[in-house]
Amino acid sequence: MIKEFIKKIGTGPHGVRDLTREEAAKAAGLLLSGTVTPAQTGALLLGLRLKGETGEEMGGFLDSLRTILPPPPSPSLFDLDIGDPYDGKTRSISLVVPAAIKAARMGISIVLHGLPGVPVKQGPGVVDVWRSLGRTLSKPGERVGSEGKGAVCCLSQESFLPDLARLLPIRQELGLRTLWNTVEKCVNPQDSGAQIIGIFHEPVIEKLRQAIIKEKSLPPRRILFVCGSEGGVDLYTHRATHCHLLDPALGPDLRPVTIPPPGKPPSSLPSPGDGPGLAKILEEIAKDPAHPVAYHLRRQTALFLFASGKCETFEEAEEQVADGGSIHEPVTPSPPSRSHP
Repeated sequence: MIKEFIKKIGTGPHGVRDLTREEAAKAAGLLLSGTVTPAQTGALLLGLRLKGETGEEMGGFLDSLRTILPPPPSPSLFDLDIGDPYDGKTRSISLVVPAAIKAARMGISIVLHGLPGVPVKQGPGVVDVWRSLGRTLSKPGERVGSEGKGAVCCLSQESFLPDLARLLPIRQELGLRTLWNTVEKCVNPQDSGAQIIGIFHEPVIEKLRQAIIKEKSLPPRRILFVCGSEGGVDLYTHRATHCHLLDPALGPDLRPVTIPPPGKPPSSLPSPGDGPGLAKILEEIAKDPAHPVAYHLRRQTALFLFASGKCETFEEAEEQVADGGSIHEPVTPSPPSRSHP
């Protein structure tokens, strides 16, 4: 069966054709089942990449992942799912994790998820940063600790999509961005009420819109696509950041949103460095409101408030963000009580 799919997408310029959503879901299911060889897995992923993945193919791969997800809590305990690219950042530190913790203290419950070692960049991702701060990974459906008013948890892909995590060595051997990179950050494993997803290439957003919502249906949740630093959800620190909002309350179309450039002179972010060094930098930023990067941490926190739908505009969210607080505070075992709209 997998050979049929490889033939359809890899025959050549005159015979190649796109897979339907159903075919893509079957092909992805075969990759996840472990019944195909590494060579066949690589052939299918490279064939799709060279041909150019369609929204239908993205949707099929996403469908295959959603069918094997552990059942999320019902009703959902989380307001926002952060789909930052799993391959992390290499040019500068990411403020995603400390901003998520800060946003949780302001009343929203957040899910982070990732997997270390994902190509192409293989930089520190949310799981690496979370661990560097001395925090424990959660499990799907697990009661999570409180950050005051809200809560935040971090999941490793190994815990909620082990069949996909098992393909990591093959993905590392390929050393290229594949369709898995695009869809794994979109799965929303805890069925959060809203999503924020980092995108590198802006044309991919319309394809993902097609993949995430099924034909003739409104999107089930609010989604903010962010064309941020290194293709993630981190805001740029020197210029405006372009986003696209998909909101079921406003209809099925994408709406452009521009996050204005920083109001203060640009300041470069430090490089990621190692785990202990990264943790020290992030703690200093979170504790000192006068730190040169603290202003950008507040803006990142505001982005998450806006993405969750708790604030109508980014500017309103900026006004609500407070200073201070430690990102090393112990997590208490009290569960959040929030549910998405």
